[in-house]
Amino acid sequence: MPHVRTQLRNAVKTRLSAISSIKGAYNASRHFRDYQSDNFPAALVAVMETSAPQPGGLVGERPVTRSYRIQIQIGVDVDEPDAEDILDAVALDVEKAFVKPELGIGKVSNWIYTGTSAIDGQPTESGVMLVQSLTYTAEIQTLDSAPDRNLHA
Repeated sequence: MPHVRTQLRNAVKTRLSAISSIKGAYNASRHFRDYQSDNFPAALVAVMETSAPQPGGLVGERPVTRSYRIQIQIGVDVDEPDAEDILDAVALDVEKAFVKPELGIGKVSNWIYTGTSAIDGQPTESGVMLVQSLTYTAEIQTLDSAPDRNLHA
């Protein structure tokens, strides 16, 4: 089974794929590849993690609180004349889709939408993509010896 971080990223991409205004949901590394006009609006997902083992217990049996920052970048072609309106409309769909953290990977605690960035231009292999990032935070509990298993599956 993959790391819970990977499970979380894949679950977010799956949920994004169900949003009709998004043409494709990808890992953040997809950002540096070529895009065609029919790939937009695109969603790129990055998951950052910090962890804190709980005190006490034996090594290998300690619960670990894994805190996540989930960044969903919505991207459109730089030549899109209504880029701001499209990005805001897609961001609205994303916020509605992610009200609850029912992602099918077990309990995800403290799911919080923390904000949206300003629109920024990002280089890609095929030119420039305008992006706006939505950020969520969440926590998942594992054991220190089992970073691939949500304790509350």
